[in-house]
Amino acid sequence: MSRVKKYQVTAISDALTDIIVELDDESIKKLGLKKGQSIVIDDAMIEKFRSVLDKDKMVISPGGSPTNVIYGASNLGLKCAFLGCVGNDDYGYDYINNLRENNIDTYISIKQGDSGRCFTFIGTDGERSFGLDFGITKQLYPYEILHSLIRDSEYLHFSAYEFRGNNPINEATRYAIEIARKSGTKISFDLGDSGVILEARDQIKEKLFDEKIDILFANENEAEALCGNRKFENLLQYSKLVVVKLGKEGSIAYTPEGSVHVDAYKVDHVKDTNGAGDNFQAGFFYGLHKKLPLKTCLKIGNFLASNIIKRIGAQSQVKIEGIEYII
Repeated sequence: MSRVKKYQVTAISDALTDIIVELDDESIKKLGLKKGQSIVIDDAMIEKFRSVLDKDKMVISPGGSPTNVIYGASNLGLKCAFLGCVGNDDYGYDYINNLRENNIDTYISIKQGDSGRCFTFIGTDGERSFGLDFGITKQLYPYEILHSLIRDSEYLHFSAYEFRGNNPINEATRYAIEIARKSGTKISFDLGDSGVILEARDQIKEKLFDEKIDILFANENEAEALCGNRKFENLLQYSKLVVVKLGKEGSIAYTPEGSVHVDAYKVDHVKDTNGAGDNFQAGFFYGLHKKLPLKTCLKIGNFLASNIIKRIGAQSQVKIEGIEYII
């Protein structure tokens, strides 16, 4: 009989504080941003961003794609943990406190320097664009990965963002993967951003897909960026289960036995698409933990994604018990 593990999902993530602002499309274009993608910014760009920030209208919250996932999963009742790195500033301490207040156990390194920030600009159509100031968030080293934490988790979850550039967190994530494989912890990977996939595709294939992982999450653009076409079932060469988020068309899961598709929930007015995929994944993890059918896992994910895009911010404050019984 297998041992019951303490955590359902442990995430490794860039510990980025989201600074979210609604902005018209022309202003976003003038900032040099492309819809749906992220760029790394320097001090000059930060000053340029600050010129359009309205403190009274900003939404500030702990971010990073895998962080959003465990935030949502925790709201559904799953026990989650976080691995990352913050600076010794207000952003860093607020990041830790916010996660703890939402029942997420934190295994965070605090280092001298500035915490990472993600300037998130929401356009008139709800699409988001990101400017990234990583600060010291990439300075997570392999020796800071706790073996016992990885072993005591059902899933280790991370994204392509952690493979961006040549930084210590790249090797720390890879090291965590090795521990997971040796200890029977399942591996979940989110492609995260088509631009990052195109930039780091060879590195990801070399360092992650030397053997199959357990779950691969992607939206349509990300899936196409990795496999080079729209035959998404081909991604099964990398993962035992592939889940593609199709936006208005719902979502689809691929397994060696076939595929399952579930339609999206109708949303009349999209306020902010930021976090839709992450909340979908939170719901999907919940369904897997409860051993629900794939169709139900997709339905829960679609429901959470449809609700988060009705408001500003990537994280819902609503805690739900037994979501499979109310959707």
